[in-house]
Amino acid sequence: MADDRNFAPAASGNIKHLCRLETAGGGQITIEGHYAYIGHQNGPEGTTIMDISDPRNPKTLSVVMVPNAMTHTHKVRVVGDVMIVNCEQQPGSGRRENFHDGGFRVFDVKDRANPRLITHVKTHGKGAHRFDMDENHVYISTEVDGFVGNILAIYDIRNPVRPTKVSQWWLPGQNVAGGEAPHPRKTEHRLHHAMRCGDEMYAGYWGSGLAIVDVSDIGNPRTLSHCEYDPPSPEPTHTFLKVPFRIGGRSIAVSTEEERARRGPDAGRPHAPFRTWDVSDPTKPKLLFSHHVPEEGAPYAGPGARFGAHQLREKVDPDCLCYITWFAAGLRILDIGDPDAPKERGFFIPQPGAGMTQPYTNDVSRDARGLIFFTDKARGLDVIECNF
Repeated sequence: MADDRNFAPAASGNIKHLCRLETAGGGQITIEGHYAYIGHQNGPEGTTIMDISDPRNPKTLSVVMVPNAMTHTHKVRVVGDVMIVNCEQQPGSGRRENFHDGGFRVFDVKDRANPRLITHVKTHGKGAHRFDMDENHVYISTEVDGFVGNILAIYDIRNPVRPTKVSQWWLPGQNVAGGEAPHPRKTEHRLHHAMRCGDEMYAGYWGSGLAIVDVSDIGNPRTLSHCEYDPPSPEPTHTFLKVPFRIGGRSIAVSTEEERARRGPDAGRPHAPFRTWDVSDPTKPKLLFSHHVPEEGAPYAGPGARFGAHQLREKVDPDCLCYITWFAAGLRILDIGDPDAPKERGFFIPQPGAGMTQPYTNDVSRDARGLIFFTDKARGLDVIECNF
């Protein structure tokens, strides 16, 4: 077990803590304007919409509950007045064949206090996990009939009342209904999610590394590369994100692995890291650097603690700062101005959620004022201001 003392929050000297709310555990937080949208890890809460105009005192405007006890809607994205949430089977909620609501739901949130369901697009199996979204399309990681493990399904959402599927993409070994030999990793060989940048998508592929996909023809995605690197960390690849500008003349991408809750035979091996990549040639991604937070970097390390990396803010600004959630090690802020040697610029380790023995710092977003909002997987929302 992790140390059960209730440590006070810890932070670097250049960070100011503005607010702590004991909200239900958050799976994803998205910020648009003066509103924060939190997808909750477990029901009965599904999605909370908050007014964050006063960052020291966020106000809940509405809470959309999950449609049933077998569903969680822990991921959320917003473009304009359209909000999309995933619908995925709640772990441990029952047998897969009894779950029929997998997919995604589309809401009109013009009135943030009264979100209105527009439609529910059903997919297959346990449904949809994380996803990307823009004004025209939603890029869903979901189970699809005939495939093993999640693949990429792209929907046109220009008419949000009737999203239409325009294409799908996967790696070999998943389309068993189409005659492909099953991959030996089975469902560990799956898409976690893919992020679009220009005409490319950057895909974290869980137990099978990462991939880059050409979507210049949205109806016919094409694999540019698949990199099954052999890192010192055994954890699965979670997020792969391209930096939208060149650094030192190179195209750069960043990634995180996800520290699993039960490491089993991986106990004692390096924890899940943050990585930088040279993707100047998208057909040959090149690993540049792997950043690990040492266990002495947080008071909650030790046997039983979920310590390593998880998720990063899915946008990098010209200041080259990356905001990464690190479970028990809190939020870490890295400067990738030199992608060959990133430097930590600051950190904040919150208190554990009520009744918890460690923080589970889970997801992070940044608003237009430069304030950082991040969730705890078990319980809690923190707001900080960085002075750099």
